[in-house]
Amino acid sequence: MDEPRNVLVVVVDCLRADHVSGFGHDRETTPTLDAFADGAAAFSNAKAPSPWTFPSVPSVLSGRYPHEHGGRLEPDPRNLSAEQFPRRPRTDVPMLPDLLESAGYDTGMITAIPMAEEAVGDRFQHVSVRYTDATERVSSAREWFAGRDRWFCHLHLGDPHAPLDVPDEHRAEFGVPDLENVEDWRFRESTGDEGFERYRDARRRAYDAAVRGADDALAGLLADLDDDTVVVVCGDHGEAFWEHPDLERRLNDDPRGYYGTDHGHSVFEEVARVPLWVRAPGVHPERSDRPVSLVDVAPTVLSTLGADVPAGISGRSLDTDPDRDRPLLCEETAYGYNQRAVWRDGQKVIAVPETATRLAFDLDGGLETDPLETVPDRLESGLSGFGSGVDGGQQMSVDDDTRDRLAELGYLE
Repeated sequence: MDEPRNVLVVVVDCLRADHVSGFGHDRETTPTLDAFADGAAAFSNAKAPSPWTFPSVPSVLSGRYPHEHGGRLEPDPRNLSAEQFPRRPRTDVPMLPDLLESAGYDTGMITAIPMAEEAVGDRFQHVSVRYTDATERVSSAREWFAGRDRWFCHLHLGDPHAPLDVPDEHRAEFGVPDLENVEDWRFRESTGDEGFERYRDARRRAYDAAVRGADDALAGLLADLDDDTVVVVCGDHGEAFWEHPDLERRLNDDPRGYYGTDHGHSVFEEVARVPLWVRAPGVHPERSDRPVSLVDVAPTVLSTLGADVPAGISGRSLDTDPDRDRPLLCEETAYGYNQRAVWRDGQKVIAVPETATRLAFDLDGGLETDPLETVPDRLESGLSGFGSGVDGGQQMSVDDDTRDRLAELGYLE
């Protein structure tokens, strides 16, 4: 490994790429990250490996998709709300905290989301789990790495995850009205009436204000880091706001009856497309809409540190010439039938193995519209290139406090 550099990976839960102001959103949600992008590679079309946290975060840290690292739900159809908990990633899958600890780094996870800790917390020397706003979590992270000579910090913020943490100072700025349950999900079905439309607009505004709160909290942290600190910021998955309820019904049978909201039960663009920023030596600062994946994070970090990248991973370092022909994958839903989405050449296929259903799309403006009549051969070959996967590790165990918190976050009904 070359001269050691500190490493910070920030995950903002539920952060959609198309709600980032620097990528064209009409409300100023991310001025801190927009400014950070001036000296970083900023990708507006990164693909989440999974539409929910438990499988996605291990993919960020390992460079492997869920079917490769084993952090996944095995029953199909699946129902996380009935406490069908997933299996943790396999212990023989190396991840950034393992690899960097072996190189002499102190490793710490500071998270507001217990699913992240449940998936990979055992890989870190220090773990802090507390559902508070981004200001507190950022402060805790800074306290942890202050004075350390060589550190890797995984910081996971939960403000845009329901129930939203909406700062008072941004409610008026974003026009968030005083409506019942605007921080949560009042409508699980799109009714189309005036009350629903008013709530949907309010819910999106509240989400944007919560994103802005997380962005505000990062301002001092990003400004104070040494220039040679390797910094990655991303969403682990996005969030749906009633974009595709009818298509979701066509693909899935959610045991809770939820279609078009939240995350974890579809692989449509609103959930699968996330932003990614990387500031690291060797990674050229640019603003790019080329497709990349969050599995590219781990090999990028290791490459910029001069460390060996484990063999057999799916991710590719972003400091190399891009493989524009590479198919990208999102998989492993938490509710209903499992689904796989594969992107290639501006097209996308969603496959449901249990029902042999396939829908393909030409992506127009970043969202799916009418399905194609047939699945293009290049998508079929891309889909067949991903195997069935490995067995997972130990099943996630949940104490009473964690169970209560998961219920508050909407995972359990």
